[in-house]
Amino acid sequence: MTQLSLIPTIDLKPLWGSDIDLGIKDVANQLKESLAPIGFAYLINHQIPQDLFDDIFKEAYDFHNLPSETKLRIKQNNCFRGYMPNKASQLKVSTQGEAAKPNQLESFIMAFEVSETHPDYKEGLYLAGPNQWPKDLPNFKEVVYKYRDAMLQLAYKLLKAFAVAFGLGQDDLNKFFENPSYFLRLQYYPEWVGKIPEGQFGIAPHTDYGFLTLLAQDNVGGLEVKLDDGRWVDVPSIPNTLVLNAGDTLRRWSNDTFRSVPHRVINHSNKPRYSVPFFFEPDMHAIIKVLETCITDENPVKHVPIMYGEYLLDRVQGNYGLGKRAQSVNP
Repeated sequence: MTQLSLIPTIDLKPLWGSDIDLGIKDVANQLKESLAPIGFAYLINHQIPQDLFDDIFKEAYDFHNLPSETKLRIKQNNCFRGYMPNKASQLKVSTQGEAAKPNQLESFIMAFEVSETHPDYKEGLYLAGPNQWPKDLPNFKEVVYKYRDAMLQLAYKLLKAFAVAFGLGQDDLNKFFENPSYFLRLQYYPEWVGKIPEGQFGIAPHTDYGFLTLLAQDNVGGLEVKLDDGRWVDVPSIPNTLVLNAGDTLRRWSNDTFRSVPHRVINHSNKPRYSVPFFFEPDMHAIIKVLETCITDENPVKHVPIMYGEYLLDRVQGNYGLGKRAQSVNP
């Protein structure tokens, strides 16, 4: 069996058919059969045009090739938005333990937008606050928004299928995503000159925090997933696909029926690597507890309820030193 065959493929074509209910059920079955066991899958027939991928990667390239002093004008703020320089993150709070070295990674991060009248925005709580934008790239903001909109549309389609996969009605998870805490990142992994030291990663082994991640990546390679037997296998770029992976919140909701699987990036090439992950996450104030439909005598409750914003800040503050929480929270 080749490494490539270990990562399953999910066909989203049924979501765009004339019988939407039947299509959602079809994709729900694929999610259970393909994504649940390994936590990663390729998506085909996702309806995102290639021109949009071309545009977002062009903007990512143009941004990361700006002079450092220009990018630092929008250095990441306390709301986790803006430019994150190389070696500015180190995974200390992770399901995979503490990383020994900072990540070899630069990123532009835009995130969910909250009204200035929202209490969190005024207080700067739970990463609510303003996005930051480069002034030197005239099309950047428009393209990022257009890509964000396409990812949200796809994510909401998938949300219905996940609800059915959990044994719920297709709209039963919507209430948790009325104000989703999404993050869009334009990632740049510099090429490494010489032998890569032990324990050095583009991004260290981790599982994603949220519900689901939709990843577009270039053809340089470097993304790896850890299998149950301890092997790390490649997740190479395949034309006209997105990579879907389950996050910790999806795992908690499903009572571990779906898995969030460790993954990492090591840029073995002598070329820079670019990727664009979109993280689709619940409202910061959503209470996440195991769904009743995922509890059985054989699979009793494995996770206590959490408030998503508190859960997320535990990781963001530990790994980036950013964000502010309310003084008292009663989940």
